[in-house]
Amino acid sequence: MKTKSASKSEIDVKTKVQSEYLDFVLTEGKNPTSVYLFAKSVGMTEAEFYQHYNSFDAIAADIWEGLLQGTIDRIEASEEYVGFSVRERILTFYYTIIETLKSQRSYVSYSSKGWFKPGSHLPAKKAVEKILEPYFEKLVNQGFETGELADRTKISNYYQKALIVQFWFILDFWLKDDSKEFEDTDAAIEKAVNLGLDLMRENTLDKAFDFAKFLIGRRR
Repeated sequence: MKTKSASKSEIDVKTKVQSEYLDFVLTEGKNPTSVYLFAKSVGMTEAEFYQHYNSFDAIAADIWEGLLQGTIDRIEASEEYVGFSVRERILTFYYTIIETLKSQRSYVSYSSKGWFKPGSHLPAKKAVEKILEPYFEKLVNQGFETGELADRTKISNYYQKALIVQFWFILDFWLKDDSKEFEDTDAAIEKAVNLGLDLMRENTLDKAFDFAKFLIGRRR
């Protein structure tokens, strides 16, 4: 019982810290000046703050992990999701995560600055990829099992990375989208997912390559 109580207390404190942090950065447009001043405003000592987070970047990473993991857990728990194809699962994820992020759009815009530059390794961005990598890997493996995706030697290893790049594209597109109710983002999601999966499926190029190999083998 003590363990459960401590766990709930930890969650409550982290939720409060995250809420105060969100309010500060959205009001001031920057991180707090120091941990000491921020901890004081939250009603705790600096030492108590470090019991939960080691930096402001750690708070940002935790916020993103919560948004993404919460979305994944929610859609995977639905009965409809179990019967979905890989394409439908990816579409469901994108539509749901964008809907989730709408309530935090100002923070998403603030915290994702610099994320879309090649080679950027900001803590919160790495936290996002930490959640997405196993999720997309699971979808890719399911695609191989059902035959929805072509298991190509060596190239298949990049499918998961391609899906993460696709996520960054969709997030960036949404943040720049000024269409009514983000209708253009919905269209971009569908087109990006369809194109991405088409490239991962067996296609005309694969068949041409197989036929070429057959002809070469015959000549030998």
